[in-house]
Parts: sequence; structure tokens; C-alpha cells
Amino acid sequence: MARTSNDELGRRRFQIGKEQAVEEAIEKIRHGSAVDWPNLCGDDCRLLRDILGELWVLIERKKWEQYTFSTLTHQNIRDLLALGAGMDGHALSGTCLEKMDAILSHKR
Repeated sequence: MARTSNDELGRRRFQIGKEQAVEEAIEKIRHGSAVDWPNLCGDDCRLLRDILGELWVLIERKKWEQYTFSTLTHQNIRDLLALGAGMDGHALSGTCLEKMDAILSHKR
């Protein structure tokens, strides 16, 4: 059996960290009383996970930790989904990232 390289281990650790951060954020959103979670379809949930994963990769950890996912409203989630609808596996643009940050930071 081949040994796993340090680069591969680093990439895997990064991926696991991202997945854990996204799952924690999703749980906070689900438990927030303002989001009508049952009315979000499977595609919306997958897109939200993709958006949060991309945000986690692109922003500073300190900023990520300051987001209060539990206080997001259903409209906040819809706005994030609308902004991320065109992602299709591509990275978020700077403008899109700024708009999403404003939503998550409650600055709009």
C-alpha cells in the first residue's frame, strides 16, 4: 500500500475542516427560528452547502467565526441562494462575495 503524502494529508484535513464548518453552520441555521427549513427543497439545501463551503474557503477564519448563522432569516437564505445560483462549480466573484458577507454580517 502506498504511503499518503503530506500534501494529500493536508488537503484532506482542509476538506474535513471545511465540511465540519459547513455542517456546524447548517445546524445553527436549522435551529434558528426565523428559517422555514422544511420549505427549502433538496436543491436549495445542496446549493446552500456549496455556498457556505465556498465562503469558508475564501474568507478569513476570524470573520467566519463572527457570523451568527442562527440569526439568519428565511429571506437572508433566499438572498444567499439567489446570489449563489450561478456558481455552477465556479468560484464566487468578489462582488458576490461582498454581498454575501453583507448578508451574513447583517450589514445590509
